[in-house]
Amino acid sequence: MQYDILVIGSGIAGMMAAIEAKELGSNVAIVTKKSPMANNSFMAKGGINAALNNMKDGDSIEHHIEDTLKSGIGLAEEEAVRIFCENAPQVIRNLHRKYKVPFTTLPDGRLAQRPFGGTKFKRTCFSADATGPAIMRALNKTIKELDIPSITNHFAINLLINDGKVAGATFLDETNEEIKIIKAKAVIVATGGYAGLYRGYTTNITDATGDGVAMGLRAGLEAMDLEFIQFHPTGLEGTNYLISEAARAEGGKLINSDGKEFVDELNTRDFVTRAIVKQLNKGKKVYLDLTMIDEEIINTKLINLKKRVKSLKGIDISKEPIPLNPLAHYTMGGIKTDTFGFTSIEGVFYAGEAGNNGVNGANRLGGNSLSEGAVFGKITGYEAVKYSFRQKTFVDIPNDTIQKDKELINKLKRKIDAKRIKHEIGELLFKKVGILRNGYAIKKALDKLKTIKNTLNENDEKDSNLKEKLECVNAIDISKALAKAALYREESRGAHFRLDYPEQDYSFTHHTITKIEE
Repeated sequence: MQYDILVIGSGIAGMMAAIEAKELGSNVAIVTKKSPMANNSFMAKGGINAALNNMKDGDSIEHHIEDTLKSGIGLAEEEAVRIFCENAPQVIRNLHRKYKVPFTTLPDGRLAQRPFGGTKFKRTCFSADATGPAIMRALNKTIKELDIPSITNHFAINLLINDGKVAGATFLDETNEEIKIIKAKAVIVATGGYAGLYRGYTTNITDATGDGVAMGLRAGLEAMDLEFIQFHPTGLEGTNYLISEAARAEGGKLINSDGKEFVDELNTRDFVTRAIVKQLNKGKKVYLDLTMIDEEIINTKLINLKKRVKSLKGIDISKEPIPLNPLAHYTMGGIKTDTFGFTSIEGVFYAGEAGNNGVNGANRLGGNSLSEGAVFGKITGYEAVKYSFRQKTFVDIPNDTIQKDKELINKLKRKIDAKRIKHEIGELLFKKVGILRNGYAIKKALDKLKTIKNTLNENDEKDSNLKEKLECVNAIDISKALAKAALYREESRGAHFRLDYPEQDYSFTHHTITKIEE
């Protein structure tokens, strides 16, 4: 198989990139690890930001830029932020008008908007409390209508690079566990972030294991700001279910087990998360109280939350507070790109959470993730088309990479309990490189990761499939890289908080660059 453009990943960034490429006349395909809907974009329920000022509260693109830069705490790149905020309104309008996303509207037909954390403006467009599913179903429908091939159940192993230019990528065909080669003039990696590595302490789907980041590192690309991992303050206790900011935007209050409020609910996520952790460390439980909200609002704007909490915990949210725990949710770090998704390898582009063009800095503004993925997915698709049109022929496949992949697959055919290893890594990261960090704990995590890597050379009692074993390889590579980045940054900034360096340090007002060990 060969295509002008190969998109790896089917979240909002990947789908927007593929749609843009197809509409511009490219031969494009999407490859996904599982099904097109198995991604974190589908799980993002709360909303999508754009400065439309539909609520007449004085919002503007400049205000959106200011809020995003402020949230990034000195590390957000202004060019990326400005392009994002300037393009978001038209992209969101196109989602509604062109791709028929059923956003909640005002009586006059304009898109309704509500507040999210980190801003005083009602900027977040939504589809009740199921925005992600509404967007992704509409985009997937468009993918089918445009006849864009979706190659499912294929696990991306490595990028194929020959003399500094992309030739395609290798995949594990999960149906027969054989290596498949797909050639391409340009490859867009949009595989999502790596918060799913915090297994047991994450809102992410189980397939969100940062594979694209690991693949980029192995190809020699640099990662940027891997230490910045956003923990969502309101995870449903004992589950991986995220309770969106939408619930707080509609008037929900955060209270402790004494019934006392202790934080501004709509402050930035890092601030609210640490406030909750302080309560938990005092032996208090933390709850989201929605009992004062009108039942009509709950039954219209928060209906999916009501149903989900009832099914998972047996709680009627209109009558009882909801018990909470913060969960790893989003990763600001990723493979370093320029503003438009270009990497240092010709023909390789990154978009969405897998890449990092500096738009989020040290902490992402709530509601920006879906719109960022949509805006930069579209931009990266356009840039990849321009690049591929200039390429007259396909680059030759490098046989040495294929051989290395075959050797890796053979090595992983021994018995390896991948589920146990992934849970062990998740526990380690949460406890040692989690919400509150210190240098001693991070060093312990790095030592333990070396031990875990060595277990891949041993036989376990239980076995797992090849896809899960490859996820373990990726998990170890990324975990080591993010721990090293966290150890290097001897300050507290945004989503990175060091107990041994609790203050922000001006000398660290720069990005952390990480490369993989040889």
